[in-house]
Amino acid sequence: MSKNFSIKDLQFSATAARLGLDNTCPPELLANMALVADRLEEVRAYFGRPVRVLSCYRSPLVNKAVGGSKNSAHRFALAADFTIPGVPVLDVAKWCAENIKDFDQVIYEFGQWVHMGFSTTPRKQLLTATKKDGKTIYTTGLA
Repeated sequence: MSKNFSIKDLQFSATAARLGLDNTCPPELLANMALVADRLEEVRAYFGRPVRVLSCYRSPLVNKAVGGSKNSAHRFALAADFTIPGVPVLDVAKWCAENIKDFDQVIYEFGQWVHMGFSTTPRKQLLTATKKDGKTIYTTGLA
């Protein structure tokens, strides 16, 4: 896909591995995955550290297993959840929001990782996800 991100990296899913689910990205979505890889390269270049991708592509079965939205950008290989070890997640999210030109969403998720998604009509949406009474709550902004 790119210098530092292989197809294997971007279709890996711990949930798929644990449950024995196929998470192979269909060929028609590889261009989307390449876009995500390119944007992750920008993040890596700025911070000068490896980016740990937690999720990019999710097959329908994997998406269902993780409780993802039916319209999740992950289903179309148009999103990545990631961290940069040793860098505060909120700092990474803020940098992405200010420097990645064509993002659809940057979400600071549960204080644990950044979700960066893309679409053909980017909304430039900034959100923070938290849990309350077992439900995910999204608030506007990164905090």
